[in-house]
Amino acid sequence: MRIVQLSDPHIVPADRQPVHGQDTLGRLRAAVDAVNRLIPAPDLVVMTGDQSNDGSEDSYRALKEVLSLLRFPCHMAMGNHDYRPVFRRIMLEESDADSAPYYYTLNRTGHRVIVLDTQEEGEVAGWLDDAQLNWLEQELSSGLPSVICMHHPPVPVGVAWMDELILQESDRFLRICEARTALRLILCGHVHHDFRMNLKHVTVLTAPSVGLQFRKDPVINADGTRVIATDEPAAFRIVDLDGSDWKTSIHRLTS
Repeated sequence: MRIVQLSDPHIVPADRQPVHGQDTLGRLRAAVDAVNRLIPAPDLVVMTGDQSNDGSEDSYRALKEVLSLLRFPCHMAMGNHDYRPVFRRIMLEESDADSAPYYYTLNRTGHRVIVLDTQEEGEVAGWLDDAQLNWLEQELSSGLPSVICMHHPPVPVGVAWMDELILQESDRFLRICEARTALRLILCGHVHHDFRMNLKHVTVLTAPSVGLQFRKDPVINADGTRVIATDEPAAFRIVDLDGSDWKTSIHRLTS
């Protein structure tokens, strides 16, 4: 099974671009075009959060228009910049949209893909409540080779300012993951960087952003403002799974 992970596009409409100096809408279009040309083709695409930069209706409509060009199924996890009621109304076309957490499981070619919702409304850092953790524990009991997709990394990535904003109070989540040997990968976004952390049989991977990359060391201007973005190109992760075996690569766009 081949998964493409697009993360942190931070979309706003064209008339409100750029975001941190980058045309995130144009970059997402270029990424979609690159994904459509991949050989072998992906089985599915997962977007690991911050689909919108501001949670607004026009941002999600701009996102939906670009994703309509994608030739493969696309599934999304919530990030701290997303807004569930508007996301549900525009992206999921729910008439009774509310702020309930959005998490679910996909079964594909003998693999299980579990998408979590780590958004804590009004906060930048992430959170998983007991109801979602109880559900996760049940979902991981199938014995199928499994991948978790979520926005916030559950462990530090080794960059001080980023590590303040990861999944909070993650002890129970990590215990659940380490108790299930069928779980192979945890795919995360949020930090706009390619990091790898090993936890017994589970590997945590974070993806660079398809919108803009973050600096490990922000630049502080003379007026006190902080520059957190770089001019590096957009990028996405490709994961190929074969039972419990996997390999991964980063696809960087050329401009």
